[in-house]
Amino acid sequence: MPDPTAALVVVGSEVLSAKVVDENGPWLARRLRELGVGLRAIVTVPDRFDDVIEAVDRERRRVGWLFTSGGVGPTHDDLTVPAVARALGRPLARCEPLARAIRELHRRHHLGEEAPAAALRMAEVPEGTELAGDPDFPTLICENVVILPGVPRFFRWQLDRIAGRLAGPPFWLANVFLAITEDRIAARLDAVARARPEVEIGSYPRFDDADHAVKLTVEARAPEPVEAALAEILAALPAGAVLRVERVPPPGRGG
Repeated sequence: MPDPTAALVVVGSEVLSAKVVDENGPWLARRLRELGVGLRAIVTVPDRFDDVIEAVDRERRRVGWLFTSGGVGPTHDDLTVPAVARALGRPLARCEPLARAIRELHRRHHLGEEAPAAALRMAEVPEGTELAGDPDFPTLICENVVILPGVPRFFRWQLDRIAGRLAGPPFWLANVFLAITEDRIAARLDAVARARPEVEIGSYPRFDDADHAVKLTVEARAPEPVEAALAEILAALPAGAVLRVERVPPPGRGG
């Protein structure tokens, strides 16, 4: 089975106009990494129906899971749910279990008051949508699209309620901190990268007061290829180039 992959479509003109800073993309990148899911893209689009449809349709075809963030409320600019329905070629349909959850949530937070019609519009979802996770605040999943709120607290809650079905083989990482610049190591890194396509090797220079000039990362889905590539890199570097090596095992694994 292929390693799980994902993309995120952030829906929000407020993000593109700098009225709001997106917190969900950086958080999701970290969380998916912990779960062993490779994040392939974060795409931000305005609150325009056609733009959301295009982004959802494009990205969902390239990855195992597509997450959306924002645009799921009761106001005029909340277009994500109908746009997902259009991208999937599904009609909108009233989901009665979701309507009941919305009514109950509204009563709890508004002293027993009944939910207005605008709130119940949020129960119109793509036909065949699954309600997953917390039954009182369910996560919407249709095919491989997971529709999440834009509010960071709620985004994280709903994602974590379905985290178990996303998980894949963990990432193993080693960091190498160098005292020399990239131009002195480029050819050597190229040779190792060509010989080890199963390992992702990154090189990140610093131009500040950090204690190193370059940070190398060596990453794979298992520790053995990381160690093999790491050994080849260290053997290829000139004497005195390496300041330190750090091995970063997956969460919950010993190092």
